[in-house]
Amino acid sequence: MNQYSTINVVTDYSRLQQEALEWQVMLWSGEVTADQQHAFEVWLSRSDAHQQAWSEIEVMQQKLQLVPHATIGLVKNRLPSAKRRRVLQMLGLAAVTGGAVPVVRQSDGWQALAADYRTHTGQQEKVVLADGSELIMNTSTSVDIAYSARERRLVLHEGEIYISTVADHGSNRPLLVQTRHGTATALGTKFNVRLKHHETRVSVDEGAVKLRSSNGLHDLTIASGMQAGLLTGALSKVTANGSENAWLDGKLVAEQLRLGDFLDELSRYRMGVIRYDQTVANMLVSGVFPLLDTDRVLQSLLQALPLRIDYFSKYWVTVHAS
Repeated sequence: MNQYSTINVVTDYSRLQQEALEWQVMLWSGEVTADQQHAFEVWLSRSDAHQQAWSEIEVMQQKLQLVPHATIGLVKNRLPSAKRRRVLQMLGLAAVTGGAVPVVRQSDGWQALAADYRTHTGQQEKVVLADGSELIMNTSTSVDIAYSARERRLVLHEGEIYISTVADHGSNRPLLVQTRHGTATALGTKFNVRLKHHETRVSVDEGAVKLRSSNGLHDLTIASGMQAGLLTGALSKVTANGSENAWLDGKLVAEQLRLGDFLDELSRYRMGVIRYDQTVANMLVSGVFPLLDTDRVLQSLLQALPLRIDYFSKYWVTVHAS
């Protein structure tokens, strides 16, 4: 590829990112018509590059956590339509470029885009690290590898990982996973780490893991078969493992789970949008569902619950009471 071809590719991708941002602004606006929803889905389905651009815009939304929710609510609900669009786009551009909000470059959202390893929506990937440890990344995950002479540090910016550690022959460096909530240090083990908005959930399959809160004031060691959470400046109580690691087998396990929570979990593995009415959110779901076929999962819900599912397209689904 010559220099001019490279420039064209970069320009085309920048254009797709701008288009994805414009679609995001429209979705934020709360004024989306059925025709606009359809047009968005047509745009999204045109190519893998379109879907990647959209996936990255979704990641960048996390950076708007830096903007007070009250400010976002004021913009979305009280400003006139035309001005609201302009302000939302400015916020989105600030999140994407970092130019207007310097602190964005230090946010998890920004770091996620620049991470050493990333997976997109519905993708899982296995990585063998330099020391021989195995890292399995779940959907929409971003990880930096920061090995040094003193430690083997993995920085999880978003998503979920499963680690199978090996002994660090010669130097005996500790292996730890860092998130915004604290650190999980492996004590010869296999364990799962999932980063959520308010918590980092750690479950141990083999060995043990030592948790330490981000402020350094709280720590505990959890053994095989147990799990606990890192919170902001605290730790949650230790409980027995459930079905948290079923994703490793391509499954989503629900045991009397609220339908709203179930659909939120399913949406992690599906490109596009799943919306649901609050009238169905408290219905209960049980079963074992295949993560590789989310359409099949949605259809199976119709057989078990009094629901109606409307497809604006493959990428825009709404669940209602029947």
